[in-house]
Amino acid sequence: MRLIVIIGLCLLIIPVLAEAAPYVYEDHGNRDPFWPLVSDNGSIISYETDFAISDLVLEGIMAGAEGSHVAMINGRIVTKGDQLGNFFIEDVQPESVIVIKDNLKFELKLEKED
Repeated sequence: MRLIVIIGLCLLIIPVLAEAAPYVYEDHGNRDPFWPLVSDNGSIISYETDFAISDLVLEGIMAGAEGSHVAMINGRIVTKGDQLGNFFIEDVQPESVIVIKDNLKFELKLEKED
């Protein structure tokens, strides 16, 4: 008898749950945290959309040993050889970063603060 009551209650609840709005992840411009960061072959997966050179903001550069510099562009840390969206990081220099897109070179410079 209990089993019949439980099954009856489940049959009444299931249609109500089915009509509830599904949960939608609000990304607020960020990557979904459940998407993988690295592909099966070991390369870094980029989920960024195609953006223009004017969308890139060089936020800082830190000098490393023997000329190995790292830069922060749009909140991401990059080094020589990395890819940022559809841009390839050709070189990180003490005051600028050289990026390539479609065989065109661009130089991002640090903005001087007053």
